[in-house]
Amino acid sequence: MIDPSTTPTLAPYLPAVSTGASGWTGPDVASFEFRATGSPFIDRIFETGELFDFDGQLHPMETYIPKRQGDLLYSLVRHLEPQRTLEIGLANGISALHIATGLQDNGIGHHLAIDPYQTTDWKSVGLASLCRAGLESWVSLDERPSHWAVPDLEQAECRVQFAFIDGSHLLDYVMTDFMTVDRILDVGGLIAFDDSDWPAVLHVIRFALTNRDYEVFPTGQVIEPSPGKPRHITRLVRRLVRRSNRLQRIVRPSFTIPDLERHVEGRCVVLRKTANDSRHALQGQPNEF
Repeated sequence: MIDPSTTPTLAPYLPAVSTGASGWTGPDVASFEFRATGSPFIDRIFETGELFDFDGQLHPMETYIPKRQGDLLYSLVRHLEPQRTLEIGLANGISALHIATGLQDNGIGHHLAIDPYQTTDWKSVGLASLCRAGLESWVSLDERPSHWAVPDLEQAECRVQFAFIDGSHLLDYVMTDFMTVDRILDVGGLIAFDDSDWPAVLHVIRFALTNRDYEVFPTGQVIEPSPGKPRHITRLVRRLVRRSNRLQRIVRPSFTIPDLERHVEGRCVVLRKTANDSRHALQGQPNEF
């Protein structure tokens, strides 16, 4: 049994991390290297499918990210060497374990997890897992909704260099998470989206690529690729649309330029921020995406 007093600091305003300009500079994209996390604790969880709360009660691992996706998060953290990382949706803690292990192996950084349901719906299993792995000093938890917590980080002038968005999958909430995280993300930083093959999440990714200064970060990894391929008739119609300016004005760009051509594929897409938002408030409607 774990002493609950060892849980990660509940830090609504992230006092464990200094605020203000980070002075961080993103590494060269070409230097990214995918690597296994190499944590015996994490490996054992995936082998047994078992998680435990602070009272030692067993909770089967029924909701989780794939091991390869966890390794991807770990690799991204090792690559970026971020000062601060952010996660929306702690749940059973699998993604946080990979991110915090990356920070620990880097020897620098702090992770903030946001999850209003950690001690209720999730029975603090995520926190208990972090403590069992000896990672509690690398993590803080904010148990408020993300649309409360992230704006407070901006007000406190907190900057982050890596974010993992895995909260509510309703379109308006995913968009809110992206917009608020973008405001505190340093240029050169990364946002990873879980379940990026869900319609609402995919919609936000398309918006970011079309209307904001973001690009797909080339990880070389496709987590759970879609088995389907465009039918012959679809490819034919797409070619016709591309040859006609008139058709391009009435057909959505998401059809003309399919996601695969944007390298948007699988259940975890990573975007890199290339510049701060420079749009004017009266600019008008967003570009079609």
